[in-house]
Amino acid sequence: VGGQQVAHALGIRNIFVTMGDPTRIGDYPQANDHHDVVPTGLVQMIKAQFNVGLDGLGASIGKPCAFFVGVAANLTPTDFEKEAKLLRKKIECGADFALTQPVFDAEMARRFIAYYEQMFGKLTLPILAGILPLASVRHAQFLRNEVPGVMMPEAIVRRLEAAGNKTRTEGAIIAMEILAGIRDLVQGAYFIPAFGRYDIVAKLIQQTTGQLQLSSS
Repeated sequence: VGGQQVAHALGIRNIFVTMGDPTRIGDYPQANDHHDVVPTGLVQMIKAQFNVGLDGLGASIGKPCAFFVGVAANLTPTDFEKEAKLLRKKIECGADFALTQPVFDAEMARRFIAYYEQMFGKLTLPILAGILPLASVRHAQFLRNEVPGVMMPEAIVRRLEAAGNKTRTEGAIIAMEILAGIRDLVQGAYFIPAFGRYDIVAKLIQQTTGQLQLSSS
């Protein structure tokens, strides 16, 4: 029995397809970055084969799967054209939704969406933006210098430096500002707890829920 059949039998319906980070920043930097299939190819395989009852080689698996497939996206890339074309290809391969890298520059995200829509038309793919409350200056610098795909504005680093021993509070404020700045661009958001501080994320979610209730009343 193929892995896709087992997953489907276990009730798994939502799948997030992503390449992952380069091995050079992991625990085994000496490992090779060799991939049998790229994310766009895997999305296409899931949607055009697994979901119509075929395996990767085109043989019947007896019953179609019903996977809902998500992909990674970056709203603040260094290369707008490259990221826009990649996102378009993922959509053409059948992506159902996207989760973004942590967003730290709302204005840049707006510019990227406008750039994409100028190239390819209205972006209708549901997007969930990554919101990461920063914990410290060191945390921000690590993300900026060591994590591929994360764009950390110098202005945010300076704000954390000025916060003194209240960097977590400032990081939470920044997170809420970013969410407010892109709320009309995206269909949802997901919070990324820094260093296991789920309590901070819970408070932010409560604040966000309260704001939504006020805006709808």
